Amino acid sequence: GERISEPQPLPEHLHGQPLFPHVCFRNVTLQVSFGPLSSKPLPFKCRMLQGAAKADVTSRIAVEPQDGKYDVMFPVACPDVGTFDWLDIFLQDNPQYVELSDRKILDWAARSGLWKPKGGGWKTSNDKPEFNFGLTGMDDFSIQRVLSTVAPVVPRHYIVMEVKANLVSEERKEALSRFNAPHFKKVAQVVMGEPSDYYKGKQLDRLLRDKQEKADTEWKAKKAEEERKKQVEMRQKQLQEMRKKADEQRKKAAEDAKRRREEEERKKAEEKAGIKSEGDSAGQEVKDEEGKPEGDVAVNEQTKDEAKEEEAKEEPKEETKDETMEEAVAEEAGPPQVELTEEEKKMWFRPVAAGSTGDIAGQVLSQSFGSFTMPNMSEGFDEVRYEWQGAEESAKFLKQWVLERKLTSRIEELQPGQWFQDKLAEWLRTFTEWQGRQRDHKNSSAMKRTTEDSKPEVGDLDIFSVEDVCDVGGGEPLFANFTFEDWALVQLRFDLYFLQLAYRRDVNDPERIGIHDSHIAFYYTKYFRKQLNPKYFGVSTNTELCKLVKDTVTIKDDMQVLTSVLAEDTETFDIFVKLTEEGRRERQRRIDAGDETAKLKFSPMAIQQPGPLKPATVPVTVPPSGVPRPASVWPQARPVAQQWTAAGRGATVFPQTSVAAGAAFRPQIQAGQRWTAPPAQAPTLYNVRPPNLAQQKWRS
Repeated sequence: GERISEPQPLPEHLHGQPLFPHVCFRNVTLQVSFGPLSSKPLPFKCRMLQGAAKADVTSRIAVEPQDGKYDVMFPVACPDVGTFDWLDIFLQDNPQYVELSDRKILDWAARSGLWKPKGGGWKTSNDKPEFNFGLTGMDDFSIQRVLSTVAPVVPRHYIVMEVKANLVSEERKEALSRFNAPHFKKVAQVVMGEPSDYYKGKQLDRLLRDKQEKADTEWKAKKAEEERKKQVEMRQKQLQEMRKKADEQRKKAAEDAKRRREEEERKKAEEKAGIKSEGDSAGQEVKDEEGKPEGDVAVNEQTKDEAKEEEAKEEPKEETKDETMEEAVAEEAGPPQVELTEEEKKMWFRPVAAGSTGDIAGQVLSQSFGSFTMPNMSEGFDEVRYEWQGAEESAKFLKQWVLERKLTSRIEELQPGQWFQDKLAEWLRTFTEWQGRQRDHKNSSAMKRTTEDSKPEVGDLDIFSVEDVCDVGGGEPLFANFTFEDWALVQLRFDLYFLQLAYRRDVNDPERIGIHDSHIAFYYTKYFRKQLNPKYFGVSTNTELCKLVKDTVTIKDDMQVLTSVLAEDTETFDIFVKLTEEGRRERQRRIDAGDETAKLKFSPMAIQQPGPLKPATVPVTVPPSGVPRPASVWPQARPVAQQWTAAGRGATVFPQTSVAAGAAFRPQIQAGQRWTAPPAQAPTLYNVRPPNLAQQKWRS
């Protein structure tokens, strides 16, 4: 009952918030009394928790379940289809449930005053947000471990919100095993399919609220920009008026100075003349009288100028008054009231904006969605409830969602199979041979004679009846007239056809019918180890690129998937030459008819060679611990016959012939043996800088 410190002020953000007493000690057993009276008289006055005023506490009556069992609910829902929106609505209508999730831990931490940097990396998601508080107790996920241990002990209604874990059977079983107490009822809440009308209404209200908030933000930003521009214009007007006033003052001062000089000169002239006669006096009076009207005229002109200035000032005042009235009317009107469009009213779920955080991280989702299944009683659930639609419709919805995901997601860990590697090696040899055959034919004497004589008409030969594309007659190959663009199209046909064919063979999943348009470049690089850029072929999209070889592959409009036009069992290479020759003849006919659009203009990068394979990692052999390490190998005392011959500056002695050039010297030592120096051998001198052998170290 002794006070160990003075009372500490409560942080402002906790004023008016319900506070939960928390006492934490290590290796200490502490008994805390929450009764109305203290167990021991205290030397200071203090009210106990039970004696607090109603205005100072938030009371909640604990309602016991009728059957004596508390629900432990596991929501099973597809990611990014209203999962967390449904959870927010459910918790709002059922406040007796306690959410167990990572996002709730972050909410508790924020309410307790812990600061966390905004934003997140590519790993963050609504299901598993990043814990980057900079505190070991938060960032090492020890909070989750403590919570998973304590929650099954405290009898309450829980809702375990783990989007990915609740969709995988094995992870569901692991989570269910923690709630084996008899007072818990384990429920699988399936939230799939078409939502209920109640949920749709809530979603439309939220969509309208979000849209209105966005409009309000834009309106405020627009008003702030207008106010900023107004202040800038006002400042510019003030500067202009100040400049104008300063110019007028300088002009007036110059006129006054000029008038004074003239007056002084006149007086000096009169004094020199010494005119003192009456006539002169009368003349002076006449001059004074004549001068008076001039003064009156100057006063009148000054009065006119002042009147003009007042009129000029009154006009801006009238304009400013009108602008102020317009601004006041606009301010009273406030931000515009928005409404939902017909398309927005038909939306069931809020769309996930590009760049925003999804329910599950992309890489995690691509690796796990194939194992998503519906829950069943055999996993350990006491009840399986369906929130929106029945079991059959929900299972159909999940299956359709997985199929769509298989079409649009990519497999990061997919590697080309051996069948494709063999086909690619065979193709590279064949492609090189064809190009060499074309060069030989063009350089042959037969080709020269053919050039001199009249050539047969194009189209006389049936392309698809040719058995050997390297010899259609007289040693002439079918590809004799191919240009760079034709060879690029031959290469493109092979690449795209065998890309989609090898992908389906390596995936070995009938539900993955092809490569999605957005992932063609990714798989192309993975299989061929080179880049695919449609701009190299004079087009901008993959769809336009496939139209160049539409007789081989195409991208379906409905699913945006790369598929083959040829027969499934086509694995020969001659067909690509025949299709290219047919396309070349058609283009030539169009060009001869005057169609300039038929000409092809490809970049030299259209034909690329595949990059080298990554070398396999060779494991480093470490000598056994019992083998003595020759510490005196580098440096060592060499015999006189082995000493390096002195060389001039910039000369180097390359390694002995017993050591391969460019390889490190590593003596072979067997267990129980000692290293001996190699026999003497005359070195070979070269004009390069010698290596500093004294700085080399032993490498195991």
